[in-house]
Amino acid sequence: MSRGRRAVAGVLLALGVLVAVAAAGHRPLLRPVASALVVEDPIGPADAIVVVAGGTPSRERAAADLYRKQLAPRVVISRPYTSANLRELQTLGVRPLDQQGESKLALEKYGVPADRIIAVADPARTTEPELDLVHRLARADGYRRVILVTSAQHTRRVKLIWARASRKSGIGSIVLPVPDSEFNVERWWRSRRAAETVLHEYLGLAAIYLGVSQLLR
Repeated sequence: MSRGRRAVAGVLLALGVLVAVAAAGHRPLLRPVASALVVEDPIGPADAIVVVAGGTPSRERAAADLYRKQLAPRVVISRPYTSANLRELQTLGVRPLDQQGESKLALEKYGVPADRIIAVADPARTTEPELDLVHRLARADGYRRVILVTSAQHTRRVKLIWARASRKSGIGSIVLPVPDSEFNVERWWRSRRAAETVLHEYLGLAAIYLGVSQLLR
């Protein structure tokens, strides 16, 4: 096992121990574990609204609402990496929408004009390269600030990734959390999916600091 993988495994073990110990005290100790993942910046005007890939259509709905409020003149959507299964379907002549296509269609249904939607051309497997591609687009087009729309539990990691990507450019960000019906900071430990999400986000944060973020989505 590589040093990076051992470090990530160590973080996972430490977090598991923390949750097990905290379970004895229940909510007073467990609630902050999840709430620390959630960031919400004061909303304001920006040059673009960025829909971080995933969570369709809730993130698109929130982005369209911001667009209708004229907080930004355009919406940027990413292009997730095409899975082998989807590529095989395409070779068979089946043309299902990929996630970018679904995102664009959802935005249009929510009232964002097609010519106001900017699709990132290159695919990305994980959040870090995804936001790096968005940052390159923002820098090339002269954006000064973007609104990053993502699920609430994903906001801390998104904010950190953008801050690192924009150190030199100074392109600011506003992070907007979108509620997830299956994630509740008051009782996340009662849901297997929510617990897995919390563990995944902490592993993602650890991977960024350890320089091995390519290991996690």
